[in-house]
Amino acid sequence: MSAPLFSVVVPAYNQHKFMNSCLASLQRQTVTDFEVIVVDDCSRDDTGEQIAAFVARDDRFHVVSHSRNLGVSAARNSGMAVAKGKYLCFVDGDDWVEPDFLATFLAAYQAAPKSQLVVCGHFGYLAVPSPAKTYTQKELIANINFGTVGGFSWNKCFIRSIITNHQLKFNEDIDFLEDQLFAFRYANYVTSAPYVPAKTYHYRWRFRSNLAHIGLPFFTARRKMIKILKQENKQLLSEDLNNQ
Repeated sequence: MSAPLFSVVVPAYNQHKFMNSCLASLQRQTVTDFEVIVVDDCSRDDTGEQIAAFVARDDRFHVVSHSRNLGVSAARNSGMAVAKGKYLCFVDGDDWVEPDFLATFLAAYQAAPKSQLVVCGHFGYLAVPSPAKTYTQKELIANINFGTVGGFSWNKCFIRSIITNHQLKFNEDIDFLEDQLFAFRYANYVTSAPYVPAKTYHYRWRFRSNLAHIGLPFFTARRKMIKILKQENKQLLSEDLNNQ
């Protein structure tokens, strides 16, 4: 059996209200050559049963189950470890996507085959409007730092071979800005990254959860992330990031 074009990793923990709508939105994709790897991070509600229903009726859906709760970074890493697609995307278990989510990424890669990353527009949290453009590495880093691209994992389509060749993973020792840290690490291997303003991803703003990360927790996590990057001596760091 040939490898799918896309792998979509969905970390999930206690997503009783949202799991079905998330997975149904992926099932409705206009691009059909994909696999969905749902990582159940030891949910205590019926999330596992909802995932099992999709796995039973659609062989593109697969589940990885953690025996204990390990956090979102570990869940994403578990999904990446078994992914087989050429392209790799992430969708959070409480979000959903438009039917052309994967098609938009594919069209961008086909139009610019030398690209190493594609970024899409999104609805919701910290959406910064911008016209279509192709970022250089320096521009990409600046926009991951603060800007249109952002540090999110879910508005991006990665090339899986870059991740595997350079053994990139989410840091399981931090629980905030872990996706921005991953984005910075990946950007070290990007020279061209198209941004497509079409909004194909719906981020579900959950007031209490998001509010808890505003203010001091954000700046504390950011200092920790910058320290990690400096310890790794990444040449990709912009002067702005290095000076912090």
